[in-house]
Amino acid sequence: MAKDRTGGRPALPSANTNARVTVRHVASAVGVSASTVSRALGGGPGSELISEETRRKVRDVARQLGYSPSPIAKALRGGRSNLIGLILREISDPFFARLSQELITCARDAGYQIVLGYAHGDPEKALNVGSVLDTRHIDGAVVMGDLTHNEQVLTTLLSTIPAAVGLCRGASLQGLFTVNSDNVAGIEALLTHVFDLGHRRIAYLDGGLIGDIRERRQAFLNGARRRELIVPAEYVQDAADSLAGGYQSMRRLLTLSQRPTAVIASDDMIAIGAIKAALDAGLRVPQDVSITGFDDIELAQYSYPSLTTVRQPTRRMVEQTLSSLLTLIAGQRLPDTESVVRIPPKLIVRQSTAAPPREG
Repeated sequence: MAKDRTGGRPALPSANTNARVTVRHVASAVGVSASTVSRALGGGPGSELISEETRRKVRDVARQLGYSPSPIAKALRGGRSNLIGLILREISDPFFARLSQELITCARDAGYQIVLGYAHGDPEKALNVGSVLDTRHIDGAVVMGDLTHNEQVLTTLLSTIPAAVGLCRGASLQGLFTVNSDNVAGIEALLTHVFDLGHRRIAYLDGGLIGDIRERRQAFLNGARRRELIVPAEYVQDAADSLAGGYQSMRRLLTLSQRPTAVIASDDMIAIGAIKAALDAGLRVPQDVSITGFDDIELAQYSYPSLTTVRQPTRRMVEQTLSSLLTLIAGQRLPDTESVVRIPPKLIVRQSTAAPPREG
């Protein structure tokens, strides 16, 4: 470390370097030991011996110098790092991007920072998430979405994390408290909406076997059965969870001799791709075919026509997730009443749905 020319004290980093102000710089400026600075700023054993005047001086100088304690160093001393790991299945999905931003904001308000571990739905990459997050240095983790093929990898990873809560995972791992939107209630709202408009030939575009979307598919099939709707096998189309996936799956529906009059997509991206396919085929939405989504991403209200969908209560979901995680971090137990909490979504009716066209 650089020394000054007079007292041998550590010189402050030059303004044109990337070196950070350390606890030794603060200690030198105040005239106390580095351990006194650490106790004054971070608490822990011996902090009660620090006078209020010394504590105030240390905080004032630290603020003036722009010093911020290293969360990793704090964790290595046995304290909390105030870091929360986010194990995320899909960062490119607009809904997960919005949910992540909500989590970052709420965590910051609670005094925590988010460290991202991006698994891309791949169990092999999930194995590397532990090294990215360095689970020794986080106080807890949020698992957002599920891994597509092998959740056993996640079980192994979670065994190294002191506290964890799931978010948007559908039916989650046993022992992992999870917060979801009520997927069944959302699909029921969409089915009721198009059924009450008069639709009886209703198709479904399925985004895959990932947890929350798997629940939506089953809710659609159960709801159609209760309404005594005939759902031919080709009315349930597999779709990649993307705009292109929605476009291609809708094109397949449009080749059927008896096309559906309404289509429920498992999420908004698939629905918006489906609208484009219908328009490219010369159909009018909603006059010839109604299309709905799920999630209410920002693009849903700006698509043409604007998309009827189900709005997931992202703020409430994040607040519940963070509250539950902080309870676990504090060493307390969560209520044992339910391992998966489902928060009701809201039907948003826009321009992409209407009564079915008259036959003939």
